Amino acid sequence: MDLHGKNILLIEDDKHIYTLIEAMFEPYEINLTHIEEGKKGLEEALKEKYDLILLDIMLPNKDGWEICRKVSEADINTPIIILTAKVEETDKVLGLEIGADDYVTKPFSPRELIARIKAVLRRASQTDKPQQSEILVFPKIDLTIDINNYNVEYKETSITLTPKEFELLAFLAQNQKQVFKRKQLLDQIWGFNNYTETRTIDEHVKRIRNKLKDAGLKNVPIETIWGVGYKFSIKREKKEA
Repeated sequence: MDLHGKNILLIEDDKHIYTLIEAMFEPYEINLTHIEEGKKGLEEALKEKYDLILLDIMLPNKDGWEICRKVSEADINTPIIILTAKVEETDKVLGLEIGADDYVTKPFSPRELIARIKAVLRRASQTDKPQQSEILVFPKIDLTIDINNYNVEYKETSITLTPKEFELLAFLAQNQKQVFKRKQLLDQIWGFNNYTETRTIDEHVKRIRNKLKDAGLKNVPIETIWGVGYKFSIKREKKEA
């Protein structure tokens, strides 16, 4: 993945981190925009003109969790890498659940951060490419998944999913009846599988199921394979007596 000319937004109040990242990016001629506080950082992120957002958690005025959540809710697909001194596994999971694409713990080496950035951008570029099947139609359950437009419909009623929820559902649907381990899904959707804690997959599946059920789909086609992971499997809806 070539980083030359990329537009990256850094929302970080630590000037030492900014200086490190600025020097790290210099050989790549990256266009770096730096904002030191949360409210202005969110306003800039919502403009959706960046290839990547590097986001600190502890910020003045508005923390990184809220920024990440607001960007996700706005259906902006700009990849986000969280930069933070928090090392608890629950914090990593929370970041992934609310829309982050990766999580780098301070202090970090320039080589590590560059590698993570390349991996996230590579994954984002693959997601942007048209899929072999642009629209997946499942007439048995009246479900349609429009890959390119990130749209899911049940009986012509649109269902709102976050980008990561959609990508997870679409990936499983494109590989019907194939069982995927949680770490495989982390690798496919987020671009890595090195976290021992994979609860984020369970949380995303739970939310997808709830949203499909709220829309009226009774037999949600995401099946849990206990002790292994998940698969997309269609079962005909039961008719009302």
